[in-house]
Amino acid sequence: MGVLIVEHKLGFIHANAGIDRSNIDQEQDIVLLLPENPDASAKVISQSLSQYFKKNVSVIITDTMGRPFRNGIVGFTIGSHNIECLLDERGKRDLYGNELKVTQIGIADELAAAASLLMGQAAQKKPVVIIKGYKFNQNQLCDSQSLIRGEEEDLFR
Repeated sequence: MGVLIVEHKLGFIHANAGIDRSNIDQEQDIVLLLPENPDASAKVISQSLSQYFKKNVSVIITDTMGRPFRNGIVGFTIGSHNIECLLDERGKRDLYGNELKVTQIGIADELAAAASLLMGQAAQKKPVVIIKGYKFNQNQLCDSQSLIRGEEEDLFR
């Protein structure tokens, strides 16, 4: 099958370490690599757009990944700035009064997956999606590293 499952240096488990041959010209036999520091890249883009448009602009940098035990790829966050990535609901109550014990919502990944549908994966040529109207809170979990589960909590290792 020609696939390696590896832990990328950014912390996520990914097929082929995020090295991609799709959506780039193959005449020169090159591959596409992920940014060295996607959170830093998102910060530079966010600050530049915010200054240019005189608005508070958040940025999520996405990639796609396959998931264990599931067919299909989905968009996920590899870098972000100025947006909550993880909403921790643990300790809150659900609509029946039950305490939530493990619920953490991967907001940036949810938005990345939605954007990925609009961007497409083949010849659509839509590298940017603008999401308007999503209301979020600022919190301390605003970089993509907050989405990486530590080894001590990882159920699959």
